[in-house]
Amino acid sequence: MKILRIAAFALVATAGIGLSIASVLPLVPSYIWWIRITDFPRLQSALLLVVLIALAACFVRRYRYASLSLMAVMLATLIYHAVILLPYAPLHGRLEDTDCAPDQRLSVMVANVRLSNDPDGRLIQQVRRYAPDVLVVLEANDQWLDALSPLEQAMPHTITHTTGSYFGIALYSRLPLHSSAVRHLAGQNTPQIVTEVELRTGEQIDFLGIHPRPPHPSQSALGRDGVLLKAGLLLRDSDRPGVIAGDLNATPWERAVTEMRKIARLVDPRRGYGYLPTYDAQSAWMRWPLDHVFYEAGFDVTELIRGDNFGSDHFPYVARLCRVDRSNSETVEATDADTLRDARQTIERARAQSEQKSGG
Repeated sequence: MKILRIAAFALVATAGIGLSIASVLPLVPSYIWWIRITDFPRLQSALLLVVLIALAACFVRRYRYASLSLMAVMLATLIYHAVILLPYAPLHGRLEDTDCAPDQRLSVMVANVRLSNDPDGRLIQQVRRYAPDVLVVLEANDQWLDALSPLEQAMPHTITHTTGSYFGIALYSRLPLHSSAVRHLAGQNTPQIVTEVELRTGEQIDFLGIHPRPPHPSQSALGRDGVLLKAGLLLRDSDRPGVIAGDLNATPWERAVTEMRKIARLVDPRRGYGYLPTYDAQSAWMRWPLDHVFYEAGFDVTELIRGDNFGSDHFPYVARLCRVDRSNSETVEATDADTLRDARQTIERARAQSEQKSGG
């Protein structure tokens, strides 16, 4: 019995210490994939820590000092998670869009369709239900483009680029597009869409549809971060208000996303309105927000929607925005010179890494 008790406590201690270490690993300034990916499951880690703290409390009578020390470490880690996640609690609720004039509205939908998913019409049904002005489709291939072609009747302005891999991209719009281009930001081999969208008022805004590669065993996070930071710089260098939408393969609290937002002074509409996980749609437990719509001052969010499962590993994500006077919208603090310098260095490192891999 004593041996079993010791083994049980050792198991709780190992899990608690291991989880605590993994939780703070993202503080390490590294692009190594297994370090960066520990930033994803923060909510799950926090919930597991609550369970482990409760289990550790069961051993206080037998192993008082060890149990209390373990609980203190886990509680400190839990507080760290709470500080990061609290902005994504549903503090404000959902806003009504009745105060936004029809010609000032802009709705954006992001859908990572998953390359191997059967385009059986369920996504088209949701597009017609939510009626976005702009739809960004990720992992698009020729089969998916054929399946989505009926959307072109209502959304005739399109940009498509298939790659034969997981990084095909397409954009469908009810609104006219101008100066559209498919670009490879930060020298990466993943195509991104850079265009201007003409609102119903005739005003043109910048719009970027992006889908960088995720960190995983065969690649670091450097390329992903380079794409995100370059996208932020593109908006920063423009006089027009702008929107970034897509599957960023990054959670909103990650360092690269935070720096991108600072550079372009982007607002994250999830902050105060809800966690809204969009990946993994095929798991009931391991879910976090990877699909995003960020915008510069000059817009306000009126509604955020997570759509229904349509067979992909991502849920569709819809943001309804209202074009408002810049002085009346939420703003983000100015970017400091160090952040800009670090961002440009990251972009150059990502570009050099890509050239090295391609043998150029």
